[in-house]
Amino acid sequence: MVKEKASRRPDRRTFLLAPLVAPLVGMSRNSLFGGSAAAQEEPRIPEDTQPVYPEYLAPEKTREKLLELLGVELPPERVEFEAGPRETTSDGLQITRLRYRNSLGEEVPGALLLPIDAPVRSLPGIVCMSGTRGDTERLIEPGFKRDQPGQGPLRGWARELARRGFATLSITLRGTAARRTSVSHWERHIRFLIPYGRTIMGVMVDEALSAARILAANPAVEANRIGLTGMSLGGNISWYGMACDPAIRAAVPVAGSVASLAALIHEGDTNRHSSYIYIPHLLRYFDHPQIVARCICPRPFMIIAPTRDEDMPRRGVDEMVQVVRAAYDAAGHPERFKVYQPDSKHVYKRQYFEWMTDWFKKYC
Repeated sequence: MVKEKASRRPDRRTFLLAPLVAPLVGMSRNSLFGGSAAAQEEPRIPEDTQPVYPEYLAPEKTREKLLELLGVELPPERVEFEAGPRETTSDGLQITRLRYRNSLGEEVPGALLLPIDAPVRSLPGIVCMSGTRGDTERLIEPGFKRDQPGQGPLRGWARELARRGFATLSITLRGTAARRTSVSHWERHIRFLIPYGRTIMGVMVDEALSAARILAANPAVEANRIGLTGMSLGGNISWYGMACDPAIRAAVPVAGSVASLAALIHEGDTNRHSSYIYIPHLLRYFDHPQIVARCICPRPFMIIAPTRDEDMPRRGVDEMVQVVRAAYDAAGHPERFKVYQPDSKHVYKRQYFEWMTDWFKKYC
C-alpha cells in the first residue's frame, strides 16, 4: 500500500506557480532573457513528484489494468489479411507480402518469410519490428549488413533470421516515419486518442499481436512457439506486446526502453521520445519493472540495453533488472531472464543479433 504523506497538500496556486518560479530563483537578468544555455533547457517536473491518486493493485490484476491503460483488446485467434503472390528467392526463402488492419482500421504492411519446403508445424515464428526510421523493406533486404562498417542501421536482419530456420513476419509499425505524415500529425493523433481511453502505443501493440496471430495460423509454424523482437520502437512494442499477451512465448527487445519510466521522465533526454511512450495514468499503478515482473515472468525474456543508450538512462535499466531478476529467482527460473548491457549507444550491432538468435533457438 502507498502511505499517505503527513503534510498537507500545497495550495493549488502554489502548485501551479512553483514549476514556473523555481527555475527563476538565483538567475541574473541576462539568464532570464536568454543569456545562458542553462536557462534555455526544457524544465522538468520535480523529482519527488508522486501521483495525486495512487492506487494499489494486486499483482494478478496488472495485465488487466495494463490492457485498460493502453486501450488494447487482444486480437482474435484468426486475423484476416490480404496476401500477394508468393516469391521464391535465391537464398532459399519464400516471401509473401501481406496487409492487414489494425484496431483503427488502418492498413499494416508486412512480409512473411519462410524457409523453402519447411515441414508442417515445424517452425518457430518471430514478429520482427524496426525502429522509427525503418520499415519492412529494410528488415527483409537480401544483404545482412550495416550501411558502413560500424555505422548506420542493421539491414536485412529479419531475412537473416529466416535463413537460420525461423518463420519471420516483418511489419511496418504505425510509429515509423514510413507511416507518419509528419511529426506534428503524429502528435495530434496521439492526443486525439487519449479522450477515448486509447493510446498509440496500444495501437502498435495490437499490430504486433495481430501479426503474431497471422504467424501462428501459418501451416509451417508451431502456434505455441511465437516470439517478438525489434529495435528501438520495435523493441518497445516487443516487451509491451509480450506483457499484454500470455500466448507470446519469448521476446527480445533491443534498445527498447525496458526500464523505469519514472527514471526516463526525470533523467532521460526529453528530445528522444515522442508522446507515445508516456502512457496516461500508468505510474498511478506501476512502473515498467513491475509490468515485466508480473506480466512477463516466468516466460523467457532477454533484454539488450546498451549502457550509453540515449533513449534510456542506465539507472532506469539497473532498477528494472533488480526488480525483474528477483521475480525470476522467486519463480524458480532465473535462467529465463537475461540482460546484456554492452558499452554502446542506441545502435543495433551484429553481435546483438547473434544474442537474439541464440535466445530464440533455445526458448522459442
